[in-house]
Amino acid sequence: MLRQNGREVLTLLSVALCAILCAWGMHAYERRQDQIARYAPPPEGMVFVPAGWFWMGSDDPEAEPDEHPRRRVYLPAYYIDKFEVTNREFKQFKPEHTYPAGQDDLPVTKVYKPEAIAYAAWAGKRLPTNAEWEKAARGTDGRRYPWGDQFETNRANLDPHKVAQAMGAVCVLPVTKDGHQKVAPGSYPLGASPYGAMDMAGNVWEWVSDNHRDSLWLHYFGERTERGIIRGGAYAYSPKQARTTHQAFEALNSTCNDVGFRCVLTAKVVR
Repeated sequence: MLRQNGREVLTLLSVALCAILCAWGMHAYERRQDQIARYAPPPEGMVFVPAGWFWMGSDDPEAEPDEHPRRRVYLPAYYIDKFEVTNREFKQFKPEHTYPAGQDDLPVTKVYKPEAIAYAAWAGKRLPTNAEWEKAARGTDGRRYPWGDQFETNRANLDPHKVAQAMGAVCVLPVTKDGHQKVAPGSYPLGASPYGAMDMAGNVWEWVSDNHRDSLWLHYFGERTERGIIRGGAYAYSPKQARTTHQAFEALNSTCNDVGFRCVLTAKVVR
């Protein structure tokens, strides 16, 4: 009986090991196919992010707990909007959307997450996942900002007072040459991400599809409140919030005057 039970256990372990190896092999094959696939050019207004691994998160001691740990993540290829969705574009989806005259091409703000999801579906797209947003912002080398590891004042639309403080200046630094002190129409070409996406640091916060669950007090007490994740910082924030790993959180039934979004689309393979 013991021998029979032992053989059954070994058989089950062998089957489980074979299943794991087969699954690993299929994943490896699919990733290899991703690497050699030919993709259609990105649709107008979008940029291409190739399949592959990238560094997500941060081990920086000054990073927030939710940014830890720094880890490798694999993503299939996708396209992402080059710019944040504008008032003009959002009004085509929601005719009752109103905004001040002359702001057609400024990013839409005060958007609730369900509205962003609905717009993306209407446009034949979707919201980026947290990982997709971060890879599009920082590339594969784990950089702190879309352009590199060091903050530079002419690459992002952020609060000049907070920028000055972060850089140790005694006086307030001048506003960047385009003169924007609030939301800007994609006017920071030097701040482009490695794939050409604009304003992924500063300007307006951007919804992603993932939600965040708050930790329980002492791991046992309280309610695990679910909130939406917004990325990228905004015009009234500092370089710290504009880092590619930083996450902020917004109630799912709430928004703010600096919250917008951009969309993604799974890359189309050309056979």
